[in-house]
Amino acid sequence: MAFCPLAVKGATATVDSAGGGFRVDIKGDSPQASDEIARRDGVTGGVTPPPRIHSLRAPRSGATKSAWTVPRMMSVLRTWPLALPLLMLGACSSSTTESKEAAAPKCVADTECTATADKPLCDLTSGACVALPAGHEIGYRDGTSASVTFTEIYKATAAAQFVDLDFHPERTDELWVVGYGDDSIHIGTGIGTDTVAFKRLVDPAAEHFMHKPPAIAMGTPGLVGTCGDNDNSQNATGSDGRANLFMGPALFSTDRTILGKKTSGGLGSHVDMLHNTPMCRGIAHANANVFWVFNAFDSSIDEYNFNKTHEPGGDDHSDGEIYRFAAGKVKGASDGTPSHVFFDADDGFLYIADTGHARVVRLDTTAGTKGAELDRQPEPLKADAMMTGTDVEEVVAAGTLTKPSGIELHGGLVYVTDTATSMFNVFDKTGTAIRSLATDLPAGSLAGFTFGPDGKIYFTDKLTGRVLRIDPQ
Repeated sequence: MAFCPLAVKGATATVDSAGGGFRVDIKGDSPQASDEIARRDGVTGGVTPPPRIHSLRAPRSGATKSAWTVPRMMSVLRTWPLALPLLMLGACSSSTTESKEAAAPKCVADTECTATADKPLCDLTSGACVALPAGHEIGYRDGTSASVTFTEIYKATAAAQFVDLDFHPERTDELWVVGYGDDSIHIGTGIGTDTVAFKRLVDPAAEHFMHKPPAIAMGTPGLVGTCGDNDNSQNATGSDGRANLFMGPALFSTDRTILGKKTSGGLGSHVDMLHNTPMCRGIAHANANVFWVFNAFDSSIDEYNFNKTHEPGGDDHSDGEIYRFAAGKVKGASDGTPSHVFFDADDGFLYIADTGHARVVRLDTTAGTKGAELDRQPEPLKADAMMTGTDVEEVVAAGTLTKPSGIELHGGLVYVTDTATSMFNVFDKTGTAIRSLATDLPAGSLAGFTFGPDGKIYFTDKLTGRVLRIDPQ
């Protein structure tokens, strides 16, 4: 079938060339056009059509041709000048046909776009297959909880208080989850398959080396980093009865024959730890054995270089380096909400959920010069310093988010959870909002999240001890 304009304003013709002949149906799109068609149709000898539709018929294969005598044909051509090309060609030009067909709806569901890998989404407004929009990992419909499916991957107990998770970089079906409430690590295998299994571990010396972990970050192959949201008062106090603040990030082996096993010195299975960040709220790996942490006690961002690790349960930290950036420029939440951080290797910035200031900021990790030594000197180190000339740059200003917590970068976009509103939010690096997703979970549920090897978002529900995945519909 094809559609062509006719000499009558407001009229179109449909040409059916099936069966070896031609049929031309002429339709008036308005009463005036229909009347003009009817006036001219008096000489065509056409059949009686539905209202406002008039037909010109050429013989089909095997049909009589007596009705189409030469006088009748001449009469038709005088009345409808375009009839001859219609009858001879059976269609308009290919470009006209193709443009009309291209404008016609092509899909009503995403399943009809599976053949177009670069355009797998059905735009219900235009009926065309289109590319996925920016931030589509949190859904690409109206941003309501009904626009995605929250698939439960694992459920422990509410007491675990899951706050963060990360995939093992080599064993990509292996997911590590930390429990703020019980100092635990839960390691899941078979993620993405039908044989998911989790095992819960608690280090023998977790009360110091992994007490109230707010975050987890995979490091170089074989290592994982955590830190503790505490001031070590659970273990030791000074002569004045106050906490000794001997706390900071720790490294563990991802070798499960080592992790969580007792060691002769009673210091658990950790393979390194440095101690100048009490009340740590977030941790991110940069490169080698360099990690960045959110220091809620000193309202700063601290850089740790562990250099070489020691044996499991060891205590030689003399090759460690600690540098304090942007002191007084960030603020932790008074209720202990995690303030996650993410190092972007593409631009060298550390992106920070500045929870206490209700904003997202970033730190240029290449800026600053070494100044005075750190105020606290709890152990011998290779080097430490207050970094001068450092500040944070606002990405998402206060007023957009209420209590930002989890943060990740993916595809050049900044993804943030808001624990007060239970929303996922996506921004570009200038702070322009891209899209958002309501989870409808209670306030306090959201914290850390990560992107899986399948490109989907996996996140923790702190209040119920669950791990969930976002599956856009």
